[in-house]
Amino acid sequence: MSGRQIVIAGGGAAGLAAAVTAARLGAQVTLLERADRVGKKILQTGNGRCNLSNTAVAPRAYNAPDFVRPALSRMGCEALRNFFASLGLLTYADAEGRIYPVSDAASSVLDVLRLSCEEYGVRILCGFEAARLLPNGTVCAADGRTVHGDAVIVTTGGGTALLQSVGHRLTPFSPILCPLATDTTPIRGLSGLRAKCAVTLRRGGQALVTQRGELLFRDYGVSGIVIFDLSRHAQPGDLLSLDFLPDIPLGKLEELLAERTAAHPARLGEALLTGMFHSRVNAALCRAAGGRVERLARTLKGLCLEVKGCGDRKQAQVTRGGAVLSEFDSATLRSVRIPTLYAAGETLDIDGACGGYNLHWAFASGILAAHSASGGRI
Repeated sequence: MSGRQIVIAGGGAAGLAAAVTAARLGAQVTLLERADRVGKKILQTGNGRCNLSNTAVAPRAYNAPDFVRPALSRMGCEALRNFFASLGLLTYADAEGRIYPVSDAASSVLDVLRLSCEEYGVRILCGFEAARLLPNGTVCAADGRTVHGDAVIVTTGGGTALLQSVGHRLTPFSPILCPLATDTTPIRGLSGLRAKCAVTLRRGGQALVTQRGELLFRDYGVSGIVIFDLSRHAQPGDLLSLDFLPDIPLGKLEELLAERTAAHPARLGEALLTGMFHSRVNAALCRAAGGRVERLARTLKGLCLEVKGCGDRKQAQVTRGGAVLSEFDSATLRSVRIPTLYAAGETLDIDGACGGYNLHWAFASGILAAHSASGGRI
């Protein structure tokens, strides 16, 4: 039992996990939240179902594998599920390894966290906009109020400059895990349609990464989980190469189209693709091929779209950027500048793939920071 006074700035996933953990260890915890209630963002995750982890959670799924390794080694998928089970939450893994509450309701995750805060005596101050930190463990609000602790854990997420007030450097924030704005000429008229394909991100003629999944065409470009994952790597000027038939080699596809042409000589242009894709997709592919059958196979295997940037910032699941990692100890998440200061969640420059990885980091890092600040170990 630590008996320490711990202040947590930020009442999201990382902050709530940290608050429950520290209070369980005997700390007197004050949780500060800018909004009128804690955990609002949790309710929006996983399309309202809260994909809180993944059975494949591993360091390689994040932008800084070495930094996240200590937290993940202590709090892997099963350990996190056990943590939530101890709060009363039942979870299950779907066919793709994504972890959800049995209720399929994000509110269940928030409810057990809030109820546990009440049970362990966490003091929650909503409407407290943390604006500045002092090296002595004081958090100052924008309206002049102050709260002091023996240790402070910052979990205020993307967009905060709170750590800068004590000299920490921040990598600028930008939205990722988001739709991508692209050249829309090749996909004109396809908005709202979906297609299963392999998408390769190319830069300077080199293939950087390939993902397979369902793509959603939008007025401004493309969306879908496959695009969200690729958005972690994409830059303006990159090319997205769409392979609509990834399991059929180019040579075999050329033979297939030749056979279809011979079997159905009356089917010209997009009619040649009837039965393969949606009619509007057929039209777009034939248009991109310039109406030439000999170019159609290569178009189906590599329709290219130039990336312009984030397509819709409001849909971004996380933000890239945050506190520079070299200024925090990965084993404890303690600041190397101020011994009483810790950070967790999106406040740190960490981001992971779609599928529960980012929420897992938020919860796991919050738990690790709380143990460190309370003088314990997971």
